[in-house]
Amino acid sequence: MGGARGFRVPLLSTRGVLALLCALGSVACERPGQAAHAGEIDPSAVGGVRWPTIEPEAEEPKLTDADVEKIAVKVPKKQVPEVSHLNPSKGPATAKVTLQVFSDFECPFCVRVAPTLGAVEQRFQGQLRVVWRNYPLPSHERARPAARAGLEAFRAGGAAQFWRMHDYMYSPQADLSSVALGKAALGFGLAPARIEQAADKNAQYDEWINADMAAGDAAGIQGTPAVFINDYYLMGAFPESAYSLVVERALREAAQ
Repeated sequence: MGGARGFRVPLLSTRGVLALLCALGSVACERPGQAAHAGEIDPSAVGGVRWPTIEPEAEEPKLTDADVEKIAVKVPKKQVPEVSHLNPSKGPATAKVTLQVFSDFECPFCVRVAPTLGAVEQRFQGQLRVVWRNYPLPSHERARPAARAGLEAFRAGGAAQFWRMHDYMYSPQADLSSVALGKAALGFGLAPARIEQAADKNAQYDEWINADMAAGDAAGIQGTPAVFINDYYLMGAFPESAYSLVVERALREAAQ
């Protein structure tokens, strides 16, 4: 996870979380190098983005439902951030389970977890709604410009275009400079100039981003990536099996 902005509500034992993350093979990794040619992307590959290849450093332990409380903390429902139409999402709005991810486009842990959450979404297709929340850390210079670019894609082309930009910005060929983001957007049928302008400065999108960050702070998140699966909170980059285990628990509870 990236550096924390604050620890207003310490939901998890830091020592316990770190021990579990190490056991699950979720350790620090560097962001893949930027592309030699800025903004290179194959528009025909939309939906089939090449994710970074990161080998686990430890064999993933077998998890059972009894491990849910080791992975996640169940929080009061009033503490779960509310979702609005300003938050890009995919999956049915009527889904019984909502997965909210507070993330940063320059955070190496977020880079790692992006394809994992994509796999979880595919596994529970039709049963799960995935919601994006921006949480760019101040130490990451290009995280906020990238977040603005993603929101411009969302404004221009809805959730589908946002997720295309999202996948690009987390892919090995990603370059988060404003010019490169504009070139990538061109491949998706978006206006490069508008993407570049948004990345450089946009007060409206900063307001949206700040609202997400305030919601995260109020919920007590401790860094990025931070995930809420209904009222279960997970801090850090876990493997697919861990997220899936919590989704299965949430689905069972929602059916009761």
